[in-house]
Amino acid sequence: MSDLVKEMDVLVVCYQPAREGLDELLQSLDRERLRSGVSLRLLVWDNSISEDARERVNQWVAAAPAAFAAQVWRDGGNLGFGGGHNALLAHAKADWLLLLNQDLTLEPDALGQLQQRASSAADVAVWEMRQLPYEHPKVYDPSSLDTPWFSGAAFLIRRTAMLQVGGFEPRIFMYGEDVDLAWRLQAKGWRTCYLPQAAVVHHTYRYAHEVKPLQALEGTLTNLCLRARFGNWSNVARGLAMLGTEIMMPSSFPGRRWGLIKLFFRFWLRFPYFWRSGREWRGKGQSQFLFWNYAMHRDGAFEVFKSRVGVEVAELPLVSVIVRTHARPDVLREALQSLANQTYPRLEVMVVEDGAPTAQAMVEAEFAGRMNVRYFATGEKVGRSEAGNRAMAAAQGEWMNFLDDDDQLFADHVEVLLETALSQGKRGAYGLAWEVATEIDSYSPFRYRELNHATVHRQPFSRLTMWHHNYLPIQAVLFHRSLFERHGGFATEMDQLEDWNLWTRYTLHDDFVMVEKTTSKYRVPANAEVQQARQGKLDEAYQYALAKQAEMKLTMTPQEILALVGDFNRSQTVVYITKSSLRHMFQTWPGLRWLYARRQVVRLGLRRMRAWLPGRA
Repeated sequence: MSDLVKEMDVLVVCYQPAREGLDELLQSLDRERLRSGVSLRLLVWDNSISEDARERVNQWVAAAPAAFAAQVWRDGGNLGFGGGHNALLAHAKADWLLLLNQDLTLEPDALGQLQQRASSAADVAVWEMRQLPYEHPKVYDPSSLDTPWFSGAAFLIRRTAMLQVGGFEPRIFMYGEDVDLAWRLQAKGWRTCYLPQAAVVHHTYRYAHEVKPLQALEGTLTNLCLRARFGNWSNVARGLAMLGTEIMMPSSFPGRRWGLIKLFFRFWLRFPYFWRSGREWRGKGQSQFLFWNYAMHRDGAFEVFKSRVGVEVAELPLVSVIVRTHARPDVLREALQSLANQTYPRLEVMVVEDGAPTAQAMVEAEFAGRMNVRYFATGEKVGRSEAGNRAMAAAQGEWMNFLDDDDQLFADHVEVLLETALSQGKRGAYGLAWEVATEIDSYSPFRYRELNHATVHRQPFSRLTMWHHNYLPIQAVLFHRSLFERHGGFATEMDQLEDWNLWTRYTLHDDFVMVEKTTSKYRVPANAEVQQARQGKLDEAYQYALAKQAEMKLTMTPQEILALVGDFNRSQTVVYITKSSLRHMFQTWPGLRWLYARRQVVRLGLRRMRAWLPGRA
């Protein structure tokens, strides 16, 4: 690793800010500056248009500690987000620039995490910070942390890289300029990465699923412009067709339809510029257009994450993640990298190798200094189930999670599942998982192509459904150690569906809870022949697993059985209406109440109609 980053220039573009928010930002910067030892210089561009707001910015900059050498600039107008940062770029001197929105605060160790990563990868231009309470849902690689684009709210960027591509696009006033900058950087060979351990609290949404008119309109305009710059005529045509559909849809805020119509003409005024400028960038980056998105999105965009200010890490429960592997260290490496990137700070990683210690050298050399990892091999081959049992018995965590060596966890997996389980008083929680159809080119080195991502299981917890089939991918589940102590581990004679047998036993007396957020990935073969052979083994194992279920005993009251059946019916049907609920609806709804009061007359009329039908006696 190269020397740690010693200094950063902090760039903040203001617009009509509240003084309280500015003070909170400055306090968090000062706290993290002292914690990390990084020297910070504060550069502020003020786009505010009112004299009161400008005076607030002046007072804030004047009150900043001398260590920040804070300065403010303005030109009397509003240059927009990108334009303001371009203006500050001319005054920046540090090799690394930290761009922060005015309405956020830094979480503990945010600068320290940035400092470590910025010093370790020479081909990375940008490290994007994680946003709380709502993480941006776009996809990223859980192991390498590469992201298709980065959010402009909070990120660290190399000054040389930003200068190389000319900074932000000045013709994008707001929203989407960060996507444009990311794609131009990637076209020049730079990587853009996400750093979930470096977090900020961003006060951008007043409530979940809030619709922001300016974001909706300006973001749509930018999407069309980027289609012209990075895409082709087909991309532009599809964008305009989507715009036409949006215009015809019901308005989600006043003025939406008229704003979209005006947007159509605004786009055509910009089209020649973006189409011509695309000659330099078109086809060179990783640009993609998925409807109005620029990448795949994970489910759970508005899952709430709490701030860690004031939280003592030592007081958090220890979570043991158990990784079973056998003689493929290059595959294992990716799984362990996804664990090293977890945002939950108290992890124990148990790597158990079924057989000879093939991966020991790699694990100890690459991960022993990065996380709390324990490796052991069984020596002789004992099977994946027995290997998992030995790891569970040796694990020290109060909570446990499995991760097979060819699967990955997104960085928030442990954090979000543990928070949900604790808040709801459950002994198990599971998230949504992507099933990834994958073509493997080589296992050493590990080279592959992900062809498709699908959320196959979105099943709220149901015991009856669990007894019928497994809807819990093994890596998706976090469970309490007491379940292992009560019910034991895997059935050692099972080499397929051993996790299904485990979950049926662990949920005999304890409910699990589903979190509707995509927190993990598991691979399945894309090759049809391999799929068929794999499915054949699973079909054989299914019958044995059913036989194992027949050995289980469960005592329930009639009321509990009725509740169980009711939950199952509701989970398996699109609409579930009982006779009592239907009767209640007819008795209480005004339009139906009149019909219900005259039900005897209706019945008599129906009988007469049946008697008049041909063929009736």
